[in-house]
Amino acid sequence: MNLIHLMIMLNESFQKLYIQVSLQNFSYCVKNQVNNQVIQLKSFALDPYKTIEQQLDVFFDKEEALQAGFQDVLVLHDNNLNTFVPTALFDETSLGSYLQYNTKVFPTDYFDFDSLTQQQMENIYVPYVAFNNYFLDVFGSFNFQHLNTSLVHHFTGKSANNNSVEFFVHVDENHFEIVLLQNKKLLLFNSYEYQTKEDFIYYILFVFEQLQLNTQTQIVKLYGNITPESDLYQIVYKFIRNVEVANLQTIAQTLSVTTEQLQQHYILLHA
Repeated sequence: MNLIHLMIMLNESFQKLYIQVSLQNFSYCVKNQVNNQVIQLKSFALDPYKTIEQQLDVFFDKEEALQAGFQDVLVLHDNNLNTFVPTALFDETSLGSYLQYNTKVFPTDYFDFDSLTQQQMENIYVPYVAFNNYFLDVFGSFNFQHLNTSLVHHFTGKSANNNSVEFFVHVDENHFEIVLLQNKKLLLFNSYEYQTKEDFIYYILFVFEQLQLNTQTQIVKLYGNITPESDLYQIVYKFIRNVEVANLQTIAQTLSVTTEQLQQHYILLHA
């Protein structure tokens, strides 16, 4: 084995590939596991009139970064076909029954689950089989989980181990997630679609009402695709006294990405 070949192998062993898939987008980032810096980050819109396989063939053919020999690959499935269930109530033989109450499922659907040990929760979801089959052919083996598993893990790491309720909101282009934690335990998780700022604040205030939280004292922490100048922030601040938008500049510098990239791909870059 010559020195160049050895250096290539060592370089590949330090790199991890993260892929995020939905019916609308395919995104990936390559991260150096030693210094946690992002080497490559790209996103592509998917055409609903073309097959997943056709489009992935194009991406993998033209993206040199995807052609490296990765030893560690994590695929994140991005959809709202998931639900969290306490481990004590979980039955692995009845995965579909947990989802039938909040989404339409079919007998042909494939179900999987992620275990959140610290939370004593299981995240049951419907992964995209077409994506998984393609990646199996390309990589041979890889790990996959639901995007919201990564989100809850991330916010759990940010939460304090005390009795105060911590209210996290992750904002995306047309949907957002609310995560409530107490003593690092999951109190509530939900995902909402929105089209207007009024939709956005309605769902947040609905959670306040249901959990009897005080809009004058409860802190709401906003992450993802939102800024203090945005209409979404302004309407939240109008109704809730304590609103914080995460300052992402330092994190973006550490990851070697722009603040805008971090806002748009917050979960992918923190997986």
